[in-house]
Amino acid sequence: MFLSAYPHVYTQDINQALRFYRDLLGFKQTFQFPDKGQPDHVELRLGDSVIALTTNDAVKDDGVSAPTPGHPFQLTVWAEAADQAVEHLREAGVPVVIETHDHMSGNRRAYVTDPDDNWIAIVSRKK
Repeated sequence: MFLSAYPHVYTQDINQALRFYRDLLGFKQTFQFPDKGQPDHVELRLGDSVIALTTNDAVKDDGVSAPTPGHPFQLTVWAEAADQAVEHLREAGVPVVIETHDHMSGNRRAYVTDPDDNWIAIVSRKK
């Protein structure tokens, strides 16, 4: 069973989720199970953010209840410049839910969705 203190992305298509988090957002893969072939579980890190991608089938095989549909999590990803990061994602076909704006925290912020409809906040680092 895969339990951790950081967010899980439960997905039918782990390769599509990997393309989003690893290839588009720049997360680095730190672990996968099984360690050879097609993974059922992958852990990724970007700065202080750590997430796990787990296939829905692996969750069922472990006897753990799958997450309730319609209750996606939200993840904050810090970028050097939110505007450029969001433009890069838009060019790759990632849906922008809320366009880049000045947030009351003083940061530039925008929201996109991953392939499993989880909300991702893209936030500029404070200078």
